[in-house]
Amino acid sequence: MNQTTRSRNIFAVICLSLALAACNGSDDDQSTAAAQNSGLLTVALTDAPVDDAAEVIVVFTGIELQSGGASSINIDFDTPRSIDLLSFRDGRTTNLVEGTQVPPGRYEWIRLKVRAEQNIQDGSRIRLRDGRQFPLYIPSGLETGLKLNQPFVIAQGATTQLVIDFDLRKSIVAPPGQAQNWLLRPSLRLIDRLQVGALSGAVDVAGLAAAQNVTPAACRAGIYLYRGKDVSPDDMDGDPADGMDPLVYQPLSPALPGAVVNYTLHFLGTGDYTVAATCQFDVDADPSQSEFNPAATLPPGSLPAMQFIRQNVSIMANMTTRADFPLSAAP
Repeated sequence: MNQTTRSRNIFAVICLSLALAACNGSDDDQSTAAAQNSGLLTVALTDAPVDDAAEVIVVFTGIELQSGGASSINIDFDTPRSIDLLSFRDGRTTNLVEGTQVPPGRYEWIRLKVRAEQNIQDGSRIRLRDGRQFPLYIPSGLETGLKLNQPFVIAQGATTQLVIDFDLRKSIVAPPGQAQNWLLRPSLRLIDRLQVGALSGAVDVAGLAAAQNVTPAACRAGIYLYRGKDVSPDDMDGDPADGMDPLVYQPLSPALPGAVVNYTLHFLGTGDYTVAATCQFDVDADPSQSEFNPAATLPPGSLPAMQFIRQNVSIMANMTTRADFPLSAAP
């Protein structure tokens, strides 16, 4: 795939860790009282493997919180923080800010302030494995930053832990042409870290290939996760009209053709999901384009552009659910 004309297949999960609490008083007694009357918010930073990037650096300049009916709370950094998202993966985290108190209550949204402008090399940027580097910019990013319009509650005298899932595989786009600036169109979700689990398993690529009538050498394995039970798997295309897009999707790379590949998906909210495996991950080349329609009527005897084997799973808090492939038969 041409690196300057197609959307990049890059995946990451961010969890920004903040300890937030209300700034009242100056002596120890006042600080203690303030802490008791405020809440603590924890947000963390982690990442998952990517395809073509050596670094994906996002420059954070602050955070903004909006409480219901009140003015927003701004936490601006004295010095911008440049964080290479690829340094944190497989559930590892780093703190973004900590030790700031905020009032308890319901909040309507959280916004991550970032420096993501065109034609600057010291702002947010991507460096490819071949050494080329491009600025990352967000259209209207200086006004809106990275905003998650999802309510959350900070409990009084307790710690609320949130996870921001930042999926770069869906978010980074290399424009056509010279591509001097790459676009960052964030795909974000917000979940409560106290209500998350993980999904792991093993994919026998040879068995998956046999179930899908392809040779192990021709199997381009991938794993897809969808919210809810009995979802008909679709590719990632940004269009819900032809089917539900995956919440998380990523390639599986066996050490040898047909070997077993282990996978783990971190920071999943509790609830029911459909997990699916395919040998046609390479078909899903562009996250903004539909390469496969699960509802399409195909000529007799032809195979769909993508085949999936799926199963239902339930994610429980602080637990890892297991789902192996292939199954004895596809659903």
